[in-house]
Amino acid sequence: MAIESLSFFDIIKLSFVLITLFVAIRLIVYLLKRMWQKNKCKLVWTSIDFVERRSNLSYDEFVQEYASVGKPVIITDVMQDWKAMKKWTLDFFKSHYGSIEHVVKNDKNEDRAFMTIADYIDYMSVKDSDECLYLANWVVSYYPELLEDYKEPVYFSNWFQRLPRKLLQKYEYDNPEIFIGHKGTSVGLHKDPSSCAAWLGLISGRKKIIFFTPEQKDFLHGGKVDAFNPNLEKFPLYAKAKPVEVTLEPGEIIYIPPNWWHQVKNLENSIGMGNIFVNEWNSELVFQSFVEGSSIKGYFLPLILEFPWLSRFMLAVGLL
Repeated sequence: MAIESLSFFDIIKLSFVLITLFVAIRLIVYLLKRMWQKNKCKLVWTSIDFVERRSNLSYDEFVQEYASVGKPVIITDVMQDWKAMKKWTLDFFKSHYGSIEHVVKNDKNEDRAFMTIADYIDYMSVKDSDECLYLANWVVSYYPELLEDYKEPVYFSNWFQRLPRKLLQKYEYDNPEIFIGHKGTSVGLHKDPSSCAAWLGLISGRKKIIFFTPEQKDFLHGGKVDAFNPNLEKFPLYAKAKPVEVTLEPGEIIYIPPNWWHQVKNLENSIGMGNIFVNEWNSELVFQSFVEGSSIKGYFLPLILEFPWLSRFMLAVGLL
């Protein structure tokens, strides 16, 4: 039957059938992909005695040797072309963003307070301070011009970037973030949220990182122990832990696999940036974490990552 002979009603029916067929095919492909991901995406890790440093690392090598087996690695040659390496100094942030207020954390008692960027950088000039204040988790995307100063490493594809920024900001998954730290300050012992993987790049200064494989979580007292100065009387199980230490140098990026516990300490005044991410190598772990935290919204996460238009609709009508 020629298309010219179709009635308006026939065209509507044909359009509906084609749209239904298209949606059905997309859903079948989506379900098959989920089945494949569930089979390959399990929490795995590789015990290590030290963190390897690699250069000229291909994406396939990264996946085969690190991402797929849950193993940290330092990559030494992906930041050299970033504008941030020369541009992001304490003077730069003070002169361009000094009036902005941000939360700073006191390492000793976990108290939080607001401080301008300029005041914090002035504080950093004090060689010895009893306060141990740390300016962390400063979200870059609120200042889009800063996004031009770095390039997301090819190894760390991030499905969160498919979602509307407004949604990511609402649930505090809008990364990357800047960390400006006084010498001696520390991000306490933790694992990254929701089974996300992470990367941390160092612009200036030096950082020491202590790692623990996921199966050692029972020895870490929920992250309350200070891995740099453990109190074994208060946290006796820590004596059974097997920490691995590494020092991160300027221009290096470290990959942190899902559910690896770690603590980071600034050996010098430092500027760094980091990001958490989800992709095919940890997606099912992330989905399960979201379900455990919020079952209804957690079940929607795989759908909205596969069909980003759905996230925009659900956000607009208040379902997310």
